[in-house]
Parts: sequence; structure tokens; C-alpha cells
Amino acid sequence: MEQKENPYIIAGGLEGKKRLKVLASVLDQKTLSLLEMDGSLNGKKLLDVGCGGGDVSIMAAKKIGNNGMVTCLDFDTEIISLAQQDAKDEDLKNVFFKAMNAYELTFENEYDIVYSRFLLSHLKHPSLVLANMLNSLKPGGRIIVEDIQFSGHFCYPESKAFEDYLNYFTASAKNHDHNPEIGPLLYKLFHEAGVKEINFDTIQPSFNKGIGKWMAYITMDKIKDTVIKQGLADELIIENTLKELELFTLDEHTIISLPRIFRVWGVKS
Repeated sequence: MEQKENPYIIAGGLEGKKRLKVLASVLDQKTLSLLEMDGSLNGKKLLDVGCGGGDVSIMAAKKIGNNGMVTCLDFDTEIISLAQQDAKDEDLKNVFFKAMNAYELTFENEYDIVYSRFLLSHLKHPSLVLANMLNSLKPGGRIIVEDIQFSGHFCYPESKAFEDYLNYFTASAKNHDHNPEIGPLLYKLFHEAGVKEINFDTIQPSFNKGIGKWMAYITMDKIKDTVIKQGLADELIIENTLKELELFTLDEHTIISLPRIFRVWGVKS
């Protein structure tokens, strides 16, 4: 989710949505099990903050049914329009998309579940948004956040192109005062926000084939404009990095992971 004061370093709009669709194909079933940890979603009210392409929202809406509802927020107006069309194509009547900055959330005691995935790591002030998310919950409601520890990536064997990708992403994020290492910090942030019954786990999908293996290449391609704009590398260097990363990804003997993902949840007292 892009913020006006902190431009999102990854390309948004249609191209960004395509990337998020790949990510969803890898993670959504794991996210669904997280959302359903307390039982059926049927009839629940869920707020998805920084919903991106809407994949989690649409998946949840199908489980929640017409007795409940899903509200989906993202700063990217183009990606919200695309997600709205997806929901319309699925004939879903219980999911509502709105272009909104996460800092401007004003809901109070409205939702059974408030959720975000890979949002807080792209913010300058994640604690403010976490407080807004908690305010949106009903007492006894559950807040769930998934976010990254970017340095937790790994590949096998070693790859300079892969290492360069990690360095470009990290430098670009930090230049915007974002925190690509926020994952381990979430537990503390939850405590400071007053969340109760806090728990967490970590997951890290890794691949030697399939669409998930391409996430590093796709993300590198989607941050190249930011990398060039920030002067971290020129266009020729970036294109060479992409070519090397493509060859590494195509090799059936290589392994590439996603970042380490911290999944933290708790209850509003």
C-alpha cells in the first residue's frame, strides 16, 4: 500500500497487481488457515488494510458469505479499480473496495478481524497504522499481520544477481524510511499497541521450480525504476542483473526462497 509521504518502491497498478497475483498463488492458502484459526469465517466482518490486488479479500469474502462483509483498503486507486472488477466478475456482493491511506483509518469497534499482509514494512510510521487497525476492531476481535524479514531470503547455490537484488530492494526501502526487516519487530509493536494474547509463527516458502520461484525476478523487475531513480544502479547494470537472475531461476538445480515471513496475531481486550 503506497503512502503519499512514502512512495511504494514496487511498481503498482496493473503490473503491480500481476506480481501480487503470483504472490497470492503461493501464500493465500496459508493466509486462509491463519484467518480461520478460531473457526469458520462465515458471517464475520473483516477489514483488509493494504489489500493490494484484493486476492486475500476475495478469498475471505467467499468464506464469509452474505451474512458478513469484507472491507478492502489500499492507497493505489488503479489497483483498487482492478480488484473491484475481479469481485464483480466473481459476482461477490459482500466485498467492498475503497482507495484510502492507512494513516486515515477512522473505524472504531466495527470489525471481527482486521488483517494486513506486507503493509507495515512499507510505512514510515507503522505504529500509527497498527493503532488505527486496533481501533477498528470490536472488543474481543482479532488483529492479524503478516510481514517480512527481507534479509531472511536465501538461495542455493550462491548467486551474485540474487544478492544484488536483495541489496537493491533493501537500499531502496531504507531510502524511503521503510523497514524491510520489520518482521521480528511485530511482536514488540503488538505489545506496545496494547494487543492481548499475542502469538506468532514464521513461514518461508522456497522453490526449485514453479511460479513461486520467480518472485525474486518479478520483484526485481518491478523495483528497477526506483533503483535507477535513486541512483543505486544504471539501466544497463539492472538489465544485466535481471538477465543473470532469470538464468539462475531457470536452472532446475537452483533453489530460491521468499523472505522470512512473520505472522503475528492477538486480541483486542
